[in-house]
Amino acid sequence: MKKILGFLKDYLTKELKPWFLVSILIFLAGYVFIEYRFDCVDWLYTRHHNTITYSVIQYIIFLIPFAVGYLLYSFFYKDWKIWQRPLFWFLLLFAPLVFSLRSFVNYFSDEIYDLLPTGRTAYFYYRCTAVIIRDLVIVLPVLVYWWAMDKNKMPFYGFTLKNYDTKPYLVMLGIMIPLVVLASYQSDFLHQYPKGFNLDPLSMDNPKDQKYFFIYELFYGFDFIFIEYFFRGFLLLAFYRHFGWGCLLPMACFYVTIHFGKPLGETISSFFGGTILGILAIRTGSVAGGIIVHLGVAWLMEYTAMLHKIL
Repeated sequence: MKKILGFLKDYLTKELKPWFLVSILIFLAGYVFIEYRFDCVDWLYTRHHNTITYSVIQYIIFLIPFAVGYLLYSFFYKDWKIWQRPLFWFLLLFAPLVFSLRSFVNYFSDEIYDLLPTGRTAYFYYRCTAVIIRDLVIVLPVLVYWWAMDKNKMPFYGFTLKNYDTKPYLVMLGIMIPLVVLASYQSDFLHQYPKGFNLDPLSMDNPKDQKYFFIYELFYGFDFIFIEYFFRGFLLLAFYRHFGWGCLLPMACFYVTIHFGKPLGETISSFFGGTILGILAIRTGSVAGGIIVHLGVAWLMEYTAMLHKIL
């Protein structure tokens, strides 16, 4: 844990300019306020669910804070040269595009659903299949980029155990346990979780259906493995090689937007959690620890919410 604290201290004292951080926080406060004041994501989902428009607007929602993060970096660090590089423009536009493509799973949801077995478990099969498809949509384009640009320079964006130590991440996960338990008493938390309870017409009250909940939770976990790989792997390790520490806070800004529609506390904390895990990913070159923390917190949120609803 001492080593991790050292990494954080080095970044705060040697790499980060305080006014850069302040400007990022002010921008994000306004961006998050607009979302939660006007329920933009809910409106978007209601009006444009299963349409290409949904994916296009999501792309814009992701791109704005990502680009603003780099603009603020350039302003405070007086580094405008990155905007003259074609590779920077490609990555800036490519990364939000890849993540917004996940919504194409929703666009083709009816077609996917029709291909699956019918009956009471049909929606369960759809939800599990959708997880795999949307994760592949993230992995494959980035895999092509890695193969073309970085294959000989680094492992597949953090998929390595070199310089990795499990114990500090378990400590971090332990610190999160009381915070998640406390959050589980909030109404907005229980409205959002557990995701596995939304497998209608299956019911956790039926012992024969309970196995489907736990199988779905395994598939649900895949999402967090690949989200960690995308944000702390690709958005940092691919970008850091070209742009240095300037890539960290823009990644965290982007990361906040994928939490829109979730409880406000979770969205706010995602910036700080994403930044801390990002520092560790850059310093270790591995996303293994981040996967442990991210997956552990996700399942902890599911099971604490489940206990509230079944007890």
